[in-house]
Amino acid sequence: MLEHHLTSLNSCHVVCEYTGGLKRLIHDMKFRHEKSYAIYLRWLIQHHMDIKKIPPIDYVIPVPLHTKRLQERGYNQAEAIFKDWALVGKMRWRVDILARTRYTIPQWELNIMERKQNITGAFVVERPEMVNNKHIILVDDIITTGITLDECAKVLKKAGAASVHGLAIASGAR
Repeated sequence: MLEHHLTSLNSCHVVCEYTGGLKRLIHDMKFRHEKSYAIYLRWLIQHHMDIKKIPPIDYVIPVPLHTKRLQERGYNQAEAIFKDWALVGKMRWRVDILARTRYTIPQWELNIMERKQNITGAFVVERPEMVNNKHIILVDDIITTGITLDECAKVLKKAGAASVHGLAIASGAR
């Protein structure tokens, strides 16, 4: 994480490397409308994520999609993957706190500098009163540079969050 100069995340946990069959599952889920593949990704989390590594938290929040992208895809893949996992673990799932207010180019199409510019200012905290002094885990399907998670963490901390941690099913770190 340090190599990308991320400053807002307190920590970030990744379940698997973004290669092989896992890469295909995530790709098909995002771009071929295979929402049902989430069950396999949840299995990976349940069997390969040590819950003790996660600090005590108040909320689990998925990285939000812009409403246009949500309409295109029909679902938020982070929610499809992580919601049941959070609920089974008796963690409070919240989708009403963080919002993406600006449509952005998919990050995978951009280099690191373009990614930072693309995502800066794209998120807002809609319910800041719920964030104050809270410990939050942001969840997403894949982390490559960490820029998206870090930008979300930045706005959550600016709204008063005590800590923000990231959790992704896979890492395609560059």
